[in-house]
Amino acid sequence: MATRSSTAARFAAATDALLRGEPLPDSADAFAAELALAARLRAGASIGIPDPAFVDDLRGELLTRLRAREGVARVRYAVVETDLGPLAVAYRDGRVLYCNAVTADPSSLAAFVRAVTRTLGAPLEREEEPPAVIARGVRDHIAGRRRFQAVDLSWLPPFQRRVLEKTAEIPRGEVRPYAWVAREIGAPGAVRAVGTALAHNPIPFIIPCHRVVRADGSLGEYSGGGPAVKARVLAYEGVPLAELLAAARRGERLRGCRTTRIVCYPACRAARRVRPENVVPFASLAEAQRLGYRPCTLCRPA
Repeated sequence: MATRSSTAARFAAATDALLRGEPLPDSADAFAAELALAARLRAGASIGIPDPAFVDDLRGELLTRLRAREGVARVRYAVVETDLGPLAVAYRDGRVLYCNAVTADPSSLAAFVRAVTRTLGAPLEREEEPPAVIARGVRDHIAGRRRFQAVDLSWLPPFQRRVLEKTAEIPRGEVRPYAWVAREIGAPGAVRAVGTALAHNPIPFIIPCHRVVRADGSLGEYSGGGPAVKARVLAYEGVPLAELLAAARRGERLRGCRTTRIVCYPACRAARRVRPENVVPFASLAEAQRLGYRPCTLCRPA
């Protein structure tokens, strides 16, 4: 894997030099055929300076050819119709590597293909229908019938893998703050890094980064399409958004039960069973613990 990464880095440097009209590095000899193609494509472009889309498309195409020459397994993709709309899904060896929402506009799927090619640096091949087990698994996951686990995160950095694996444990219909994910993976000081890892989640909707919210209870961003899409997905999953956002505006971060002396996140299924007259709002876990409340063992508030 290290050899491939090094090869890809040297190839990217050679391509960049070619696009800038600079002398090619000595390592470029290994990519003579690919760079000759780049030169022809560049010469045929009717622009003086390549625009970003041209550079992305060119590098993606060339890196795809390079990976094919090295014998990297081909990545295939198809569109799966779900209750939330069409999802483009890229997969290899029966496991999903990348997915995102697409629209009927062809440019939407083209953007997905560019993103996958650029990110994975692997050959990409369209299939009209995905394998039945993937299509059924993704639909069942979105509908809440069963969790889809045939994903491949092995190509991601270790920290991001830990963040995504923990995020996948958040139950449907519930949310957790970024600080909870950081604490759960043993890195309580890495809240900002957790946010960055989730912002680059390659498998939104399947790895449910939409279930992670800001410390103040507001929704925050979403790699699957922004806050509006995040709100729509959470509402579809049964999260009482209006109630939670109202609680956040009141400064209510946690919710205690007067009878059990247990404190939860407001979206926890245990908290939502508490009768209204027994609800005690708290702004922090420290405040709740000072009054003798103990953390819920289901949602484990941070």
